[in-house]
Amino acid sequence: MKACMRHLIATALLLAPLTSAFAQTAVNRNLPLSSGGRVELSNVAGSVTVRGWDRNEVQLTGSLGEGQRLEVESSANRVALKVVYPQNSHSSRGAVLELRVPRAAQLQTSTVSAGVDVADVDLRRLQSSTVSGSITANGRAGEAELTTVSGAIRSQLQTSRLETRTVSGGINAAGASGGEVSANTVSGGITLDLAKVQRLSAESVSGSVGVRSAGLQPGGRVNLETVSGSVSLGLPANTSAQLKVSTFSGSIRSDVGQVESPRYGPGKNLDARIGGGDGDISIQSHSGSVRVSLDR
Repeated sequence: MKACMRHLIATALLLAPLTSAFAQTAVNRNLPLSSGGRVELSNVAGSVTVRGWDRNEVQLTGSLGEGQRLEVESSANRVALKVVYPQNSHSSRGAVLELRVPRAAQLQTSTVSAGVDVADVDLRRLQSSTVSGSITANGRAGEAELTTVSGAIRSQLQTSRLETRTVSGGINAAGASGGEVSANTVSGGITLDLAKVQRLSAESVSGSVGVRSAGLQPGGRVNLETVSGSVSLGLPANTSAQLKVSTFSGSIRSDVGQVESPRYGPGKNLDARIGGGDGDISIQSHSGSVRVSLDR
């Protein structure tokens, strides 16, 4: 009896990997898309990887978990791909997907509990959102919008318009981002290393804000705010802007201007002109220090 039981257990252990493998469904779909067309991908859990290529078609490969199916809508100008999950499913395995998109496409990805990795793309527009997962983006995009509730955002996109938002996570943007840039987080730090900007807004409730920029475009505007964190801003010496800084309970250090303190009450402020004063720079920190540096 014991020998028979041992045999059954050994057989079950051998079959377990096969059962898991058979529960997965391979995906391999190729769909034509005209230049400038729109690609939409929706997935609840697992992972999404996006890469670009020089074909006028969309390719989706990877695997679906047990009970999952792929819903496809396709026309000459739009391809929509959605992973449908079974109702009341307790399977922890999500869909693992790799998407290939053509140049100049418009891409929108939406996930719940899945990270998104976009690289080697040249897109007209990029929109990527997730609830619980990180987003990384590299390549080129005419404009980009990256949002997550609980996760970090890392961008090295070359883009003239970048918008990033997260509730609980840090934001890091570098590369050739410039033009219009916005970064907003509730609980996390913001680190930006940017090209010349026309409009820049960075706000954090509980986290530091660190920005370096190659300068301001003519008439450019910069607004940096934090409630509980420090702020640092680095600009070239030939910057032309009016600089205004205020803190409630933090120090101010600046390579230009004179810091003033009110005769009564807390707080410090600085109002200074950099170069011709063409642009506007506003920095506010409630309980954190501020550092403004000009490269010589």
